[in-house]
Parts: sequence; C-alpha cells; structure tokens
Amino acid sequence: MEVLRVTPNLPNCAEERVNNVGWLLFVSGALATFRLSHLVSKERGPLSVFERIRNALPRGRGSAQEWVSCIFCFSLSASAVVCVLLWTGGLRLTLQEWTVHWLGFSAVALIVNQWLRFDK
Repeated sequence: MEVLRVTPNLPNCAEERVNNVGWLLFVSGALATFRLSHLVSKERGPLSVFERIRNALPRGRGSAQEWVSCIFCFSLSASAVVCVLLWTGGLRLTLQEWTVHWLGFSAVALIVNQWLRFDK
C-alpha cells in the first residue's frame, strides 16, 4: 500500500491568503495612506515637526512645499510608502496590481478626506 503525502503548494497558499485578506489590506492601506497624508500635509505634528518641515522647503509654484502641503498631491507619495511597506512585509503582487493599489490607496484617502470635510 502506497502512502500519499500531500505537500502544500506554496504559491497557491500565498494566493489564497492574499485573497482572504485582500479587502482588509486594501481598506487598512487606504486608511494608512489617508492618515499619513493628513499628518504630513495638514497637521503640526509633535513638536511642530511637520509644520517645520513644510516651512523649511522651497516655496513657489510646483515646489516641494506645495507638494507636501497639498493632501491631493502628497497622497500619491503616501500611498507609495504604504505599498513599499506592504511589499517589504511580504505581500507579493504583480506590477499591475501594485499600480492599482498605489492609485486606489490615494483615491480612497482623498474620498475620506472629502467625506470628513477636512479640506474644502
């Protein structure tokens, strides 16, 4: 009698894990993007660190200060940071899926911002 051993297929297990927590990761990533965007672009921060950084950057149209002070602009950078954190944490997606997550995190952060009427 032959004994059959079933070994887990790691790619399928990983794919199933991603599918099971996909919505949770997306929502938490989008909320993290909103929090980071709002913190850097609108809040003073502890010891006014974010306000000092914004004020120390060069001014003018198209400047770094304008980018960091605008939640609509900075949410793209914040969502990229969140995507990098998810990637370093072990989440493996295709380039197309990362692009959709990057833009989706930013979009949801802006929707939350408008819904909560933080930036009129």
